[in-house]
Amino acid sequence: MNVALQELGGGGNVGFRKRTRDFLGSHTQLELVLAAVSLLLAALLLGCLVALGVQYHRDPSHSTCLTEACIRVAGKILESLDRGVSPCEDFYQFSCGGWIQRNPLPDGRSRWNTFNSLWDQNQAILKHLLENTTFNSSSEAERKTQRFYLSCLQVERIEELGAQPLRDLIDKIGGWNITGPWDQDNFMDVLKAVAGTYRATPFFTVYVSADSKSSNSNVIQVDQSGLFLPSRDYYLNRTANEKVLTAYLDYMEELGILLGGRPASTREQMRQVLELEIQLANITVPQDQRRDEEKIYHKMSIAELQALAPSMDWLEFLSFLLSPLELGDSEPVVVYGTDYLQQVSELINHTEPSVLNNYLIWNLVQKTTSSLDHRFESAQEKLLETLYGTKKSCMPRWQTCISNTDDALGFALGSLFVKATFDRQSKEIAEGMISEIRTAFEEALGQLVWMDEKTRQAAKEKADAIYDMIGFPDFILEPKELDDVYDGYEVSEDSFFQNMLNLYNFSAKVMADQLRKPPSRDQWSMTPQTVNAYYLPTKNEIVFPAGILQAPFYTRNHPKALNFGGIGVVMGHELTHAFDDQGREYDKEGNLRPWWQNESLAAFRNHAACMEEQYSQYQVNGERLNGRQTLGENIADNGGLKAAYNAYKAWLRKHGEEQQLPAVGLTNHQLFFVGFAQVWCSVRTPESSHEGLVTDPHSPARFRVLGTLSNSRDFLRHFGCPVGSPMNPGQLCEVW
Repeated sequence: MNVALQELGGGGNVGFRKRTRDFLGSHTQLELVLAAVSLLLAALLLGCLVALGVQYHRDPSHSTCLTEACIRVAGKILESLDRGVSPCEDFYQFSCGGWIQRNPLPDGRSRWNTFNSLWDQNQAILKHLLENTTFNSSSEAERKTQRFYLSCLQVERIEELGAQPLRDLIDKIGGWNITGPWDQDNFMDVLKAVAGTYRATPFFTVYVSADSKSSNSNVIQVDQSGLFLPSRDYYLNRTANEKVLTAYLDYMEELGILLGGRPASTREQMRQVLELEIQLANITVPQDQRRDEEKIYHKMSIAELQALAPSMDWLEFLSFLLSPLELGDSEPVVVYGTDYLQQVSELINHTEPSVLNNYLIWNLVQKTTSSLDHRFESAQEKLLETLYGTKKSCMPRWQTCISNTDDALGFALGSLFVKATFDRQSKEIAEGMISEIRTAFEEALGQLVWMDEKTRQAAKEKADAIYDMIGFPDFILEPKELDDVYDGYEVSEDSFFQNMLNLYNFSAKVMADQLRKPPSRDQWSMTPQTVNAYYLPTKNEIVFPAGILQAPFYTRNHPKALNFGGIGVVMGHELTHAFDDQGREYDKEGNLRPWWQNESLAAFRNHAACMEEQYSQYQVNGERLNGRQTLGENIADNGGLKAAYNAYKAWLRKHGEEQQLPAVGLTNHQLFFVGFAQVWCSVRTPESSHEGLVTDPHSPARFRVLGTLSNSRDFLRHFGCPVGSPMNPGQLCEVW
């Protein structure tokens, strides 16, 4: 499916766990002393600010919060601010300037933000759980998780094996023209092995997921794929990306030689593979031209797919991929790239067999070399430095292994994480906040002058029907159910490479198992420890893993202004995805079908066009944002902020004004917007910024703040930004 997930974003797999009594025990004496010192320092800081005449907005009718939690969070907010900048000039710099100054980019990182910082802390917790020598579990899946992690740590064994495991695998598949003899008549066999058994994606990608037009059933889906570099832009704009393309070819050559290729011929053969990828890039449709689901959805039989792209035997391939299921020519398939598949079929027919073989095996090499010795890692680091601007990584091996384990056995790892860290009351509080934000969103729906009543009622029904999932799927705490999820996945403690091969094969079997079953609510697309969230249109559901129900997004004893500005905006963001330019195409049941009246649809498109144009004017290092590519996320950011702020105002009407934080000099209404902005404090390399502009459906962090707040009447009122100031250019773009 083209829109599998609509994520909050933030970069990479991220997670965090706040310090709880469950894991770290009660406060130490040192912590109590530090808390007392913090109280004294905060009081002194407050006195200094008043004495110096610093602007300090404080309603004398409301007291100041002097709890330890309030003092700590006030200190963090103050550290991140840049008071030398007016909030009406550049609210991102005002909110994040101090954070940016205190957070130089770490070695080995192409970007650094709140999400990365929290994931680093989360990894340390997971490390402790997996390396605990008293690891006893009633769940075999949890024991597999520990064995997998320990196999990744067996560096001496991995170094001893060197490239041999992959060389043996290539020989088993039929050889590689770059390294030795190969079977010249086995294109389909190699394709089945590379794309089926080991789940690489040469030429195209195949998966099983909910049918967008019949969301209660799963269906085979086929889409474009096959490029190694992050985007087609890197291949097609060859002059601007000459340095990257040269580094990529150097990387290809180095890996070919490490696997036994001859230096004299390897580079030339890899150059031919690169030229094939450039041809694939030429026929790949850009993401910003694939946002209309109705236009790119094409359901057909395998027989019709065969007629569309005859260069390969689709029934043979799909039958192998989904074995032991029996498929026939009439089996339905949803194709999202008909023109692409037709052209890729012609490309295959006109490409030399040796180049096709080299390309297929190169896809397998890309998929597996991260499981080999340090020479392969060093080769990749050189490419990453050119591509993302990263310097040599100082990341310890255990962090790499935590990430690998999260990818392989994420829900079993999530079981350990949840049992050790998750505050169960957070789930109830989050459910209450979602309800408040849903109510606020629906009230705003009722005030839209551009929407007709029939469409408005259908939109309200869809909002009412959105299903929310919070924390973790229940099955992970049931040992038998958790074990069933990973039943058939073999994991040993002494063979990391084989564990990875077993994982690819196991994932193919899991995919086949889904085809004849209806989509399950229990099947999550993110692991519980992830700091992110998503909306899935075919289920009309919003999901908030346990990892994001943590500071700075949410903390129970922080001001409600910060919680609504943090997790509240996240909730509003995901809910609004149900009504962005793609999500709005799905009805309340999760089916892709027209349900808007024509006049409301035209009005929606006009409002969305304003936002597309607005964000297209922003620049990073002289390069413009793609307002069409980022439209869905920008609509969600803007709608999410509005819904969360309206929910906060409703909370205040019910409960009364909150105490104010000491020393920060902000009203609680202003604090809401600062809390929102500080979630997005970020630094990244110029190369990484460029990569984000051409690949990411999210706007850069700076413009997620500036663009959203410059459209917020509430923000402009509370900070008194005059028309004509940078934060108040005079025209507001508003969809929801």
